[in-house]
Amino acid sequence: MSTVLLAAQEIEWKPAGWVALFIVLGLCAGLFFLMRSMNRQLKKVDFDEDATERRQQPSGDERSSDDA
Repeated sequence: MSTVLLAAQEIEWKPAGWVALFIVLGLCAGLFFLMRSMNRQLKKVDFDEDATERRQQPSGDERSSDDA
């Protein structure tokens, strides 16, 4: 019976308002400046690909006795 009463009530929808719009716009502006700053920082990074190459892992026959 309570479900029938809830369904019979008319729901009054109100718009979110200007405050919510300004909050969303502020978050978007903050995200924009954060991404721009991060891009500047990443451009400063010196990445040496030769130093980060992985060494070949030994096959099963070439393992040391410590791995057993």
